Amino acid sequence: MKIAIDPGHGGKDSGAVGYGLQEKDITLAIGLKLSEILKLNGQNVIMTRETDRYLEVSSVRTPVADLSISIHVNAGGGRGLETWVALYNRPAESKNLGRAIQDNILKELPFIDRGLKTGKGIGNVDYLYMLRAAKGVPVLVEAGFIDNAADAIILKSKSNLDKIAKGIATGIIKYLEKEAGDVEPTKVFYKEKVLEGFLRDGKTYVEVRKLVEAFGKKVHWDNVKKVVEVKD
Repeated sequence: MKIAIDPGHGGKDSGAVGYGLQEKDITLAIGLKLSEILKLNGQNVIMTRETDRYLEVSSVRTPVADLSISIHVNAGGGRGLETWVALYNRPAESKNLGRAIQDNILKELPFIDRGLKTGKGIGNVDYLYMLRAAKGVPVLVEAGFIDNAADAIILKSKSNLDKIAKGIATGIIKYLEKEAGDVEPTKVFYKEKVLEGFLRDGKTYVEVRKLVEAFGKKVHWDNVKKVVEVKD
């Protein structure tokens, strides 16, 4: 499974700003953490940017992939979390993926739930470029309002940005499990800890980080070697 992650804006394009925050920094932090989590779960990830650099809104932001995840932060006087899904580009799949992501972010953080959003462009196309031009099943996450005081408090915390990434990753994984149709939920018990996992083809799968941490060790993702290291 190939998953494209596009952290919105970058470089000379700061995106939305508010309360000392810049959208481009928030989206990159979320995107990098999301990539790390997905790789630990065995997914093939493409990042459109991994540094603070400018990219045109063009095909460079929509590489060939099975899923296309665009990360943004809202502005304009509202409050809360919303996820944009496609009306024309694989709409049923986009809606299912968007719902899974929205629901699982809300399990991590107390955003107001603004639900799923859609928009129609001129003709039978999606309004947002990142939905209509995406090569994979598209969603665009608007992770709160940068110009809202309550949301800005959430977005100022690195741990909260990690939780947003975790929510997106969990949503993606649950979507993939449901789409596969050949997995069965299971649990792994170790001492007093319960790890959620699933069965596929007679094998049990659990998240590497949770399993290793249950044994009192640490996990490190080496982005150069593209390997997981278990450390004491």
